[in-house]
Amino acid sequence: MEDIANMLACSLDFLWMDDTMLGLINSISRLPGEVLRNIVSRLPVQDAARTAVLSTRWRRVWHSTPLVLVDAHLLPTAFSPFHFGADPRDLAHAVSTVLFAHSGPFRCVYLLGTPMETHRDEIALWLQHLSAKAVQELIFVNRAMTLDNEAHLPATLFRCTSLTKLYIGFWWFPPYLAASQDLAFVLNRCPVLEKLLIVGSRWPVWLRVRSHSLRLVEVLLLWGAWGGGDLCNMSSVIKIVHAPKLRFLGFLVPGMHKLEIGNTVIKAQTKASPSTTVPSVKMLAVQVKLGTRIEARMLPSFLRCFPNVETLYIQSGNDDLKFWGPQCTGAGKLNLKFWKEAGSIECVQCHIKKVVLREFRGTRSELDFLKFIAEQAQVLEKMVIVLTHGHSPSDPIGTNLRTKMASAKWANARCELMIFQSPFHQEGTTWCFLSAFDLSNPDPFDVSKCLDGKCQNH
Repeated sequence: MEDIANMLACSLDFLWMDDTMLGLINSISRLPGEVLRNIVSRLPVQDAARTAVLSTRWRRVWHSTPLVLVDAHLLPTAFSPFHFGADPRDLAHAVSTVLFAHSGPFRCVYLLGTPMETHRDEIALWLQHLSAKAVQELIFVNRAMTLDNEAHLPATLFRCTSLTKLYIGFWWFPPYLAASQDLAFVLNRCPVLEKLLIVGSRWPVWLRVRSHSLRLVEVLLLWGAWGGGDLCNMSSVIKIVHAPKLRFLGFLVPGMHKLEIGNTVIKAQTKASPSTTVPSVKMLAVQVKLGTRIEARMLPSFLRCFPNVETLYIQSGNDDLKFWGPQCTGAGKLNLKFWKEAGSIECVQCHIKKVVLREFRGTRSELDFLKFIAEQAQVLEKMVIVLTHGHSPSDPIGTNLRTKMASAKWANARCELMIFQSPFHQEGTTWCFLSAFDLSNPDPFDVSKCLDGKCQNH
């Protein structure tokens, strides 16, 4: 099917179309309508729209095929839509034209290339079309011209009640939301939403999860860490009220994220109970400074809230960097004894089969945490360590890691220890929105197939 779509796209240059090409198109045109719609859905939007001029039948096919729109496909080939600060002036107009021309429904719309602050009228029109034509998957990214851009997320976005997947990138949440400090209305107005990703939010908001359909909440918030402002005030509350289908959650950040389960605020030493646990979560990702006591002591409490976790991602933070304010400072003696005295953690002892620790720097606190997991996790099958940028498994850091872990009394002697070099050229929390946005992907936090900004899975 992909071959037919590619051939059709290549043959849509009518100036060079010969009899052979015309014959092929006529043959394709006789295929069943469902097959033709499948072909058109695989074409870039410009080529898909151009099929409408082939014949009356193709015109009906184009208008009846659920729209897949990636705004980058509307740019000249040589233009890079991801060059910071670039403003493709005609892109917003091209997007408006496509959204107006197609009758819907919209299966998938990716809007990443427009500086939204300078195109408010167009955005209002886009959201009208997206809502009226039942958009299912939406990536809505503000293409900020400067890092201090303050474009507010349009409230009309949440009229798109047909959304199953929503990716919000680099927006300020609107003033009325700051007053209520609650994002629950997002989920209330999107009853079939299954995935929600929020990236680069610049407002300390609450995210209250109360949804029967939601499977994944991925919160990757930069919290205005650039430019002016007080870094000490960066915080947010994540409150999970009712999410029986929630299977993936991350990245939680102790010290920045205040976690609430039901009506209980999770604190250090919070004990597990039916009212403080979310049993549906199978995969959890946490970004934590293991050498910073006030963050590390929250990790056991966070883990107790998710007793059935089978895969645990730990993004090891740099203890020398203090971004979340004075509440996260304060050193203390963190060693293996500290972790053993944390008490029993059901998911660690009974359910975790895979642990991935990324950005490993070889610190004592990291090694002690890994030994604790190795000695407590009875069903652990894989422990994957990804070294921080600039190190390889053959370096002293990798050698020392293997030596220390060899001395551990593994709860499961058959567990496999794997050490990898980072595929990325800089430190930091990494994610792949393509993988995370794929509902069929069993591991939305896996970036092992991503290199230099390219995902090998897509």
